[in-house]
Amino acid sequence: MNFEKLFSKLKIGNLTLKNRIIFPPISTNLANVSGEVTERFVYHYARRAKGGAALITVENACIDYPNTLGGATQPRFDDEKFVPSLSYLVEEIHKYGALVFVELTHQGLFASHLPVVAPSDVPLRPDGVHPHVLNKKEIEEVADKFAKAAVIAKKAGFDGVEIEAAHGLLIDQFLSPIANKRTDEYGGSIENRTRFAKLVIDKIKKFCGKNYPVTARVGVVDYVDGGIVPEKDGIEISRKFEEYGYAALHADVGFGNKEKRLEPMAYPQAWRSNLAKILKDAGIKIPVIAVGVIREPEIAEKLLEDGTADIVALGRTLIADPDWPIKAKYGKEKTIRKCVGCSECIVSRHAKGTAIRCGVNPNVGKEREYEFLIPSMKPKKVVIVGGGPAGLEAARVSALKGHNVVLFEKESDIGGAIRQASVPPGKSKMNWLIDYYKSVLRELNVVIKTSVTANSQIVMDEKPDEVVLAIGAEPLIPPLVGIKGPNILSYPEIFNGKTLKNEEIVVGGGGLVGCETALYLAQFDNNVSIVEMLPDIAIDMEPISRNYLINELKENNVKILTLSKIVELTDNAVKVEKERRIQEIPFDHFIIAFGGKPREFESLPVPVHVIGDAREVAKLVDAVRDGYAVGFDM
Repeated sequence: MNFEKLFSKLKIGNLTLKNRIIFPPISTNLANVSGEVTERFVYHYARRAKGGAALITVENACIDYPNTLGGATQPRFDDEKFVPSLSYLVEEIHKYGALVFVELTHQGLFASHLPVVAPSDVPLRPDGVHPHVLNKKEIEEVADKFAKAAVIAKKAGFDGVEIEAAHGLLIDQFLSPIANKRTDEYGGSIENRTRFAKLVIDKIKKFCGKNYPVTARVGVVDYVDGGIVPEKDGIEISRKFEEYGYAALHADVGFGNKEKRLEPMAYPQAWRSNLAKILKDAGIKIPVIAVGVIREPEIAEKLLEDGTADIVALGRTLIADPDWPIKAKYGKEKTIRKCVGCSECIVSRHAKGTAIRCGVNPNVGKEREYEFLIPSMKPKKVVIVGGGPAGLEAARVSALKGHNVVLFEKESDIGGAIRQASVPPGKSKMNWLIDYYKSVLRELNVVIKTSVTANSQIVMDEKPDEVVLAIGAEPLIPPLVGIKGPNILSYPEIFNGKTLKNEEIVVGGGGLVGCETALYLAQFDNNVSIVEMLPDIAIDMEPISRNYLINELKENNVKILTLSKIVELTDNAVKVEKERRIQEIPFDHFIIAFGGKPREFESLPVPVHVIGDAREVAKLVDAVRDGYAVGFDM
């Protein structure tokens, strides 16, 4: 497909984008604790520029340390001593023909450093902390901080700046009636609520010049009653931003559940693009940017062709595959490694406070050298047993290094744990990863032998120099009385096609696999219960996706029994101990979903590498990183 609109030029202010693809600000925790950018930080952004994006927006910057600090580490734009390292960042991005902006941010009420400030004293913080209400002089001083940060950006060579006026942060707190209860000239009417945003851009233009481009990420909807409605004040706010001189608008989310901007896997592609369309239909003339689960070039092209937006922002999309633009431009879209929405980037940065990672791209957050695969001086014969994520990634990287790779898979198709993970409701995007490996391994001439249960004889018949065991995990079966009864099934049997309908089903285990098994079975009019011995279910999941999953379980009437220990199984009931009392729960089928344990394999007389769940049962991100690491060192 020829993506003409996607790769057409467009002006933002006095700048010309070489295409309609931008990388929006996504915080990384790759800066150092002093706020200076690191080599990993620079490479992360330069790599997205090298992949073909027209504009790189550096993550939310600290404009007033430590008062506006957000995250464990954050790049600082509040002191000119940071200009030298920032200029190096700019140079590395510019050399690939991309423009570079930085998002200037003030968390206001939600800052991590106390005391916090806000336009009004509204009880919105989960910890109950009350903010200091900004007076008029202090509002001016905060606007000066934005302007000073813009001056630093310009000195470092940034082509422009983006103002964060969404996601419930300070400027958005002025915009939204949820957070702004003022009765002076900064509250009430839309003109008053946007006055702070006007003050910020006026000061930036004063010190950086009237032609210095300033864009804004604007919260045009609040997913909270009484908040901004896009068709009403969302449009009017955007018109004011256009009037004030903002060069482009990134139509985004304001207040509400984080799920609406850090979407779980089940959300459909481009679901948030309606916000951009509302602004376009309202006659906003400056470029409008659409964002939100835009994964495929065909979807991006359609958004531009039908006038939904002028530009597409590809955030997690370019985390997963920075070469997405180049691949789309030159007809290699089948080899795009699409973001499947596993939320590992959110887990790492937002939940754990670690450096950003990606479930499908093992190079994210790594040094520049880790992505350079130098061809081996002595190509080897590498045999890989197992066609799950670890084995597939090991095959890809080993082949890229010039080795002769043969992969055995016992099922009729590759995928392994990925294929099982794609079965529950809302998980079909996992199939994208299988499609990716099929395409790239075909191009790399990896020999894939399916429907073969490899043993030591079959492996050694290939005369391997080295063997990679990526044989995955098998269900963990506890030593319970009755566990081998006639009506007992394991979760792989369910995900591999066993059909149960209109039955009483008990799922043993409330981890992720147990919850997803229960949700899947509930789709077939089964009456499903989960029995979990811990105080809660799915405790190891990323919080946003976990809340989404729990809500889905509730909507599908799945019963959840926690702090409940299974003591025995009969042919048609499970005996459960809860609060020192034994109760029986009848079932037609009991499903074993207590997790997994590594599979075992015969010993071999050649070097063997055990990776993925065969080494330690973990997550997709761990399997893919295992596969890359063994291929890298091969």
